[in-house]
Amino acid sequence: MKQDPRIALLAKHSSNNEIEILHSKTCSCYFCRQTYSAREVNDWINDERGVTAICPVCGMDSVIGDACGIPLDKPLLKEMNLAYYGEDYMEKHPAAALKYVQRYKKGSITHKKVNEALYIQYLSLLAGLGNSSAAFDLGQLYENGSEFTEKDPKTAFSYYAMRCLSSDGGALTRLGVLSENGSLGKPDPRGAYECYAKAMSMGSLEALIRFSDCYMKGVFVEPNPLFAFDILTSIWPEIFSRFVSTSGKEITVFPDTAYRLGNIFLTGAAGTKDSRLALRYFLYAQFGFEIMKTLNLLTSELALDLENAQKSIDDLAKKFHLTKQDPVFDNDTFADSLGDFDLANLATLEPNIFSPGTFDKGNHTFSFDVTYPLPPLLIDVGNLFCGFVPGTVHWDFIDVNEVTLGHGNSFSSVTGNPEDGWDFMSADEQDDRSIVSIVLMKSRAGHKHMKTGGGKA
Repeated sequence: MKQDPRIALLAKHSSNNEIEILHSKTCSCYFCRQTYSAREVNDWINDERGVTAICPVCGMDSVIGDACGIPLDKPLLKEMNLAYYGEDYMEKHPAAALKYVQRYKKGSITHKKVNEALYIQYLSLLAGLGNSSAAFDLGQLYENGSEFTEKDPKTAFSYYAMRCLSSDGGALTRLGVLSENGSLGKPDPRGAYECYAKAMSMGSLEALIRFSDCYMKGVFVEPNPLFAFDILTSIWPEIFSRFVSTSGKEITVFPDTAYRLGNIFLTGAAGTKDSRLALRYFLYAQFGFEIMKTLNLLTSELALDLENAQKSIDDLAKKFHLTKQDPVFDNDTFADSLGDFDLANLATLEPNIFSPGTFDKGNHTFSFDVTYPLPPLLIDVGNLFCGFVPGTVHWDFIDVNEVTLGHGNSFSSVTGNPEDGWDFMSADEQDDRSIVSIVLMKSRAGHKHMKTGGGKA
């Protein structure tokens, strides 16, 4: 059928159309095919095309004002929709399909059933053209489901298994998860283990965690909790560092790993049972999962982990008579915030500024301020606090035996331990001395505090 000659002309009026929309009484969108008052248009895209109107109904940049001078009736809108958003057009213009997909994922396009159907259609088209991101997105959609799309593990598996994802560690990991949990029918522990091993070799941190799970639970291998623990502790510094250095943006598997470490310390599965450490890692996990929740990244599986982490926190809080309160920035919070596994020696990208306060030798207290270039992740186990604290933090140390101030006030790393004390190492590359050394009292050695009821346990 011959295309209406008005279509190409009208399409030009949907770009750089701010002035025209302002001069219009009504507008029509050839994506959702709705007509409304021009005063309802309040969102705009400002790019190389100019200032372009966004449809208040569907969120697409397909708005034409009646000031264009060409009447837009329903049949013409339908023909324009087919011309610029139909399957034939998208096959020839995959960039247009990708644009819609990206806007839908960002939430710029209204999430409703008809729009999600188009989202799936365009993702399928892109995946068929070899777009690995589109194939993975389809796998995620069918694995986790949505408000409009039912979970379908078998369909999810088929997308993860597409040729364009054959070298993708994330997709291989999801194939392993689907094989392990039996959502495809009968569980396939060998297939799961092999998927994790292959994905792990491709650098997938999630695969490495799942691989450790195999040894923790005995999936296709003999249970070996100590080996599983060794895997997690070997990757925790990198995961922790990525999370902190990006202020929580690179969340990757931070809460997943913390949650597993919390369980290991709680149960003593690897030979070391430590309720305080367990509580710390559960607080990390809870904080990370909550961030994922706000970003709409929390799957049903991770939501269950969050629920279990919260229950463990509640149980431990009850056991130690803890209540959630404002954090206290003291020795214990400082030590806990540096973390384990030599994290104290991790250098920061930019120097921190140290400002000494008062050293009261009689009361063995020392106060000081630290201004951080990036908000540090601080954790006060006794007050059930975990979070990023921006700006300058005022620290109040107790049980301080001696303070020695060196030269300068900027440091890039901290060395030491919570029993003996800390050295704040100079940020000057030519100077490897400490700018301040804090020596703790010997009576503190071997003792860690768990704050309870505003005091010390």
